Amino acid sequence: MSGESSALLHPETGARFVFDRVSEQPPRYRVAVYLPEFRTFACTLEWDDRGAARLDPEPSDAWVAGEVTKLARVLHRDPKLRLTRWRGE
Repeated sequence: MSGESSALLHPETGARFVFDRVSEQPPRYRVAVYLPEFRTFACTLEWDDRGAARLDPEPSDAWVAGEVTKLARVLHRDPKLRLTRWRGE
C-alpha cells in the first residue's frame, strides 16, 4: 500500500474503526483502529456467555476501548460481515 493510500486510513483527529468477521459461530471479529499520526491498534473481539465484549489484547487507550466496546454492542445485536465507523474524540 502506498503512503498516500495509507494516509487515507488515518484521520487527523479521532479514529477509524474497522471490524471484519473471521468466525460466524461463535462470532469473532478482527478489529483495526486507525489513529492520527499513523498509529494503529489491532485486537480480536469475542463475547462471553453473558454477552459482554472481550478484547484481546485490551486497548491501553481508554477512549479507544470505550469506542470499540460501544461498536461491539451494535455487532452483538446485528452481526455484520464488516463494520466501518469514524469517530471523533
